[in-house]
Amino acid sequence: MPQGTEAPAGTMAEGPTSHTQNQAAGLAALRVAFPSEQIQHLPKIWCGECSKSRTKVCENPRHAKRECRACGNYITSAHVDLDYVGHAELTNRLLDADPLWDWEPVAFDQRGLPQFDENGGLWIRLTVCGKTRMGYGDSQGKKGPNAIKEAIGDALRNAAMRFGAALDLWAKSDLREAQSEHPKAAEDDGYVSERPAAARQEQSPPARPAEPAGEGKEAVLDRLYLQAIEGRFNPLVLTQVRGAAAKEGVLEYEVDGPPPERKRMPFRELLDLLESAVKQQQKAAQGGGTERSAA
Repeated sequence: MPQGTEAPAGTMAEGPTSHTQNQAAGLAALRVAFPSEQIQHLPKIWCGECSKSRTKVCENPRHAKRECRACGNYITSAHVDLDYVGHAELTNRLLDADPLWDWEPVAFDQRGLPQFDENGGLWIRLTVCGKTRMGYGDSQGKKGPNAIKEAIGDALRNAAMRFGAALDLWAKSDLREAQSEHPKAAEDDGYVSERPAAARQEQSPPARPAEPAGEGKEAVLDRLYLQAIEGRFNPLVLTQVRGAAAKEGVLEYEVDGPPPERKRMPFRELLDLLESAVKQQQKAAQGGGTERSAA
């Protein structure tokens, strides 16, 4: 009867081995934040009328085209910039974590090539430090060789996110993208991000301080206004928006107030109303916690 061979004492010792320690260090390296110079910005128009327009800008005077300081594009101010890291930067990070990292498609076609699904997307398995996780990427309906490379890069970023790579950028961009794809969400909750230009002019003519040329105050106000509406239930977000508005000098610029009147008011007053509503909700929650738990 064959006799088993006793394993060397070193491999039976308790505690992490150098191999598992290297794995942990490599996986931890993936979660290190990317430096700002490696972060790129993808513009996404959130105004439906701007998107439909041939010139990609609607008649709303607050949506005039200008050069965006974040993404560098000459584009309507009614857009958000989604932060991401490029294929080269991500590949470099993967090599830092594990020089032997690898990926493979989940399925192959009849020619032995990666199988894309009916939406033009690609499922992959990404292996780093001996751990494998899945990811999905597409090229937003594009065609041709560059579209295939874009889908692969998108799938790698998506799979690497499962390891924690650029997770903070994904979290922030997902929120902004959701708002841009569903611009009526704020209206459904009782606030609107914009009103038609004609209606705004009929009800209340604009009354803002003079805007110094080239400073982009309108773009700054649009961005902070949107952030305030998105984060109206988060007192920390409102505090950050107030600080940014004070720094940029737009606190006294007029914006649309809450419905149904939607009265024009200084941005500062709108922030006061939002912060007051949050405090009332917190107070109500503290007093009604038992009842909600029972429900």
